[in-house]
Amino acid sequence: MNRNDAEDARTNSRVTEASDRAATASTSELDHIRQEIRAEINLLNSRLNALISSQSFLVIAYGTSLSAGYGNWNGLFTITLPPLFAVLGLLLVLEARPGIGAAHEAIGHWRRREDHLIESWPELRPYTLATDEQSRRRMELRQHAGGLFSVRAPLIFIVAWLIFLALPFVLRFWG
Repeated sequence: MNRNDAEDARTNSRVTEASDRAATASTSELDHIRQEIRAEINLLNSRLNALISSQSFLVIAYGTSLSAGYGNWNGLFTITLPPLFAVLGLLLVLEARPGIGAAHEAIGHWRRREDHLIESWPELRPYTLATDEQSRRRMELRQHAGGLFSVRAPLIFIVAWLIFLALPFVLRFWG
């Protein structure tokens, strides 16, 4: 082997080592991004679980207090306690919505970073579920559809509590 061949071999070796280090760095960055996505999803799930748990207890309390005055819709107990539970439920939903929205924003941020990293390093594509553009779009649609529950649930609770707030008064006047 002559001197030029030896230099070329060393250069190729350095390029290969640099490429390997870059690939390792990009793989560890992908792992970090995915850990952040999992952490944000867990945070979102915790917030949703807390919201749903609080709502279920309030619905039970609301129903119990409303049924305690069954037949006597003009009673003070029936007119005060159920609407109080409805207002409390409504306030809890309104308080939970910003936290749920913030978790959605953070998840979207980390997913965009993941997409950018995968676009920058095509050798990372085998580490994803999307092997081509069509499967990538389907995966994004599934992720979006999966996130709709956490966006819609607070809205559904708001509508339900508004109806529950009005119900004792409707029963008082027409019941």
